[in-house]
Amino acid sequence: MRSLFVILVAVLSGTASAQEVGDKPSGVGATIDRGLAFLAKDALAWKKEHNCASCHHAALVAWAMREAKQHGRSVDEPVLTEMTKWVAESGDGKTSLPRPAGIPKALNTKPVWFALALGADAEPDAVSQAGLKRLLETVKSDQTESGAWASWPETRPPIFGNSDESMTALATLALLPAAAAGDDSAKAVRDKAVQWLTATKTDDDPQSIAIRLVLWQRLNRPVQEREPLIQRIRERQNTDGGWSQSPDMASDAWATGQALYALSHAGLKPAEPVIARGQAFLIKTQREDGSWPMTSRPTKPGGEGTKYLVPITGAGSAWAVLGLVTSKR
Repeated sequence: MRSLFVILVAVLSGTASAQEVGDKPSGVGATIDRGLAFLAKDALAWKKEHNCASCHHAALVAWAMREAKQHGRSVDEPVLTEMTKWVAESGDGKTSLPRPAGIPKALNTKPVWFALALGADAEPDAVSQAGLKRLLETVKSDQTESGAWASWPETRPPIFGNSDESMTALATLALLPAAAAGDDSAKAVRDKAVQWLTATKTDDDPQSIAIRLVLWQRLNRPVQEREPLIQRIRERQNTDGGWSQSPDMASDAWATGQALYALSHAGLKPAEPVIARGQAFLIKTQREDGSWPMTSRPTKPGGEGTKYLVPITGAGSAWAVLGLVTSKR
């Protein structure tokens, strides 16, 4: 009993060995299940109150639930069906807001996140297929001549934010299912984007690094292009086992889930200390209701984040689930 207590304390403090944390898969599974229950309840509450298909309470929830199901977790099937249909029937994702001055093709971010959600379904129904096609037409049309997608300045990261690399990596990732299915225009847009990413030095934003790694892995890019990204994510892990969205922020669910998702795609196993410690952080910080605490990033450097934390809490919790389900194998 005493040795079991020592192991438990070590896990919760983030200093446990990979073997000690790896021996507690039920802890990861229970955390995932609580997270999925929260996402389902929270998404329905958002839909009832706002009736607004959003990146944080529709797309990311559907994406997380879909991948959880593919990894053998039990999900709320009616909610997944409802969220998927809601996303698929939301339109083409074009914003009614005027583009920022000097950026006539600033990326419509909504269709990217929505397409990522629908694209996670290996066997989409006709409604999802039609919805995905509409959304990807918008994504394609927003690509600039350089091959990149232009981000919006003075928007709140990480769903938006002023990182062309992050937005380009996400948009390219969203196009992969269509390109793999034989869509020639999606292939052309993808290839142009990959050329830009290959030629462009990373901006070192944690999301840019993580999504680029996922993209490079799915495209089977050379190992020498992937290894520096893996190493950068490794060295950014905080002493508590989590990751931060930016240097001035504490570890949180969004950044930690995203890092675990990327590292798992790159082939790192649950027994790897970097994975085990990230999982332990998410187990330790999950709230009783199944969500994870989040703070909001400011629109401008030096500013304040919003006080209304429902959107980022939902989105961060979805990334935590994504990171856990992919790293639990």
